[in-house]
Amino acid sequence: MPLVTDPSRDCELRLFEGIAFAMFDREHRVLCFVTWAALLDRAAKDGTRQTDVRGTFERYRWKIELIASGNYDQGEARPVVRTEQLTPR
Repeated sequence: MPLVTDPSRDCELRLFEGIAFAMFDREHRVLCFVTWAALLDRAAKDGTRQTDVRGTFERYRWKIELIASGNYDQGEARPVVRTEQLTPR
């Protein structure tokens, strides 16, 4: 079952790791994560500031959440979005 966005839209920046965020599987809260490298690579490909990882996260949150949901459906209990998923070659 696809995950849905946490209505609070909270996220936590983890320096040198990435951004943690939550989604829901019905009533069950699922911790998700997008790596720092994925955000930096996406910003570089877009030609935007690589230091603005939160901005990159917000611009691509819809896609990051879609990928995290797919990873969850494939069996990842705590889905992680990686570079090759967010910025395919």
